Amino acid sequence: MINKTIDKVIGVLFDKRKQRVLGVFILGFILRFIAARNIGVSADDVIHAYKSVGIFNSGKLVIWDQSTSLWYYIVNILSKPFGSSIVATRFATVLFGSLLIIIVYIFVKKVFKSDRAALISSFLVAVSPLIIRETLPEMDNAAIFFTILAAYFIFSYLQEKKTKDLILTFIILGVGVMIKLYVAFFAVSFIIFLAISEYKSHKDYKKVAKVILLVSVILFVLCLPTFSHNYLLYKDKGFMDFIFSNTFGIRTNETQQLYGWAAGWNLPTDYFGFFFGNQQNFDPTPIPGFLIVLSFLFKGDPTLFILGFLGLIYAYKYYRKYFWFFLAVFIPAFIYLGAQIPMAKHFIWVIILVSPLAGLLIEDLSNKIPRIKLRYLLILFLIFNLLYLGVPKEISPTNAHFYGQSSFGQLVSYKSNIASDALVVADSRIYRGNIHFALMGTNYMEAASFTQAANELNARGNLAGIDVYYIECAIDDCGWGTIKDQPELNQSMEEFTKLIANVSQFSINLTGPNPYKYYLPFFKNGRADYTVYKVRLALNPGILQVAKQTHIWWLYPENYDRKISAIFDDYYTYNAFDNLLNKLAWLILCAEIALSLLAIIYIGYLFINE
Repeated sequence: MINKTIDKVIGVLFDKRKQRVLGVFILGFILRFIAARNIGVSADDVIHAYKSVGIFNSGKLVIWDQSTSLWYYIVNILSKPFGSSIVATRFATVLFGSLLIIIVYIFVKKVFKSDRAALISSFLVAVSPLIIRETLPEMDNAAIFFTILAAYFIFSYLQEKKTKDLILTFIILGVGVMIKLYVAFFAVSFIIFLAISEYKSHKDYKKVAKVILLVSVILFVLCLPTFSHNYLLYKDKGFMDFIFSNTFGIRTNETQQLYGWAAGWNLPTDYFGFFFGNQQNFDPTPIPGFLIVLSFLFKGDPTLFILGFLGLIYAYKYYRKYFWFFLAVFIPAFIYLGAQIPMAKHFIWVIILVSPLAGLLIEDLSNKIPRIKLRYLLILFLIFNLLYLGVPKEISPTNAHFYGQSSFGQLVSYKSNIASDALVVADSRIYRGNIHFALMGTNYMEAASFTQAANELNARGNLAGIDVYYIECAIDDCGWGTIKDQPELNQSMEEFTKLIANVSQFSINLTGPNPYKYYLPFFKNGRADYTVYKVRLALNPGILQVAKQTHIWWLYPENYDRKISAIFDDYYTYNAFDNLLNKLAWLILCAEIALSLLAIIYIGYLFINE
């Protein structure tokens, strides 16, 4: 057995076809790793990064705004080799985004029996600007990875009728749901597609019903952590998490106080606006929401978008089963997500699903028109996409910039220079989430609260010299987008900065690419977004403990440290059944963590043996 495995692994190294795929994988991995290091941040980016740190201390089955927690455990495990750098929180996405390249190759080979189309499809995914720019600590790359892996097994089941393939399909989908809840839409679409396919094969309603029951039970069991958490939380405290409270209309004074400030609370799903314009989820515009979402995809990856949807027409004629599979998966999720949560990152799965169609179309054109040299065409796509990665924020629907490390990433790295007994004061013009994530692990606090706290403590005496690092927002607005409407805040921070600068021992500018400019590879013309000052001040040492007590964000204390603050959605169990349910849910979550990590190895196994 071991000898056979070794032979197969060595065989991959001498198989020119697989060498090409590995070359594409390495290219995609490098591009994603560069993106993880360089790309700036958004509000959601720092939210997800913050929640993954210390997740094993949390005791959480569910994070309140996601109805899941699996992703944060995965990120925490895979971040360990990278310390506290910005790459650490993004490495899980680097890995799953790169493995998407392999699974797309394996999937296309399985469904369409074409090695060239499989290689082309995986190449287009590897160099997709939209997918590369989404190398953030968010779940979408991993969610579509598990969806395509499940699709591989459902087509395997339909071809070979092995029950294990059917079971694997929905185990994988269950894990996907627990990574990102919208995978539940794909699971329903898979069930519908499966039911129709089974009925066409057997004309037997009872068999179809048994299949649906089996896969529904699998999905229910794997989603038990979410159901258990909300049941036990509601039983103990009378409310559920954000998504369940919204879905079931639990809008009490308590839920309003907890969640009322969060985006999406009590916001209707605007189907009318999605189809006919003036959608409530967008800035007011008569353009229908579905066109805006499609424009996100077009602007994110024009090459794959155009080729993919042309390939959809081609597939209707030649690959009818995949055409109907695509529509079954695409229509429900596209309409609901577009009407409810219209953000570019929530639709990268569309680009992945059309990539096989783009690969098939390019293969067919190169066969029919010999003058089209496939090698040169793919090189042209690569050059275009590399240049397109340099477009500014106004063009790309995702974060900028790929070329050159963001000043925020430099700030995250800089904190390794700060001693554990130093105080860090952050300009209040820096978005609060950026402060919490970038400075996590230090004794930090906002400038707006520092002066009052320092004055009150210093009045008690017992002063000592403390090194203080002050982080200035050199561009006046670092992530809020609203400082221009707060002249008093801006003026107070300017005056505070001037005081610090006058007594500073040294200062350093953190310069990154300007997100509103176009960049070519190796082109440097940056913008200083942050300035770091160091001073030594006479302060009461109690200021360090006061600073620590401010480390609460997104309803959770830093590192889930209950010494800083109680956690609002902790619950107690009061009987044997609830206690058993809670333990079972935890056992299932641990199994899902293990399955997620095993999937990484399993992709290698599939690739070697395909």
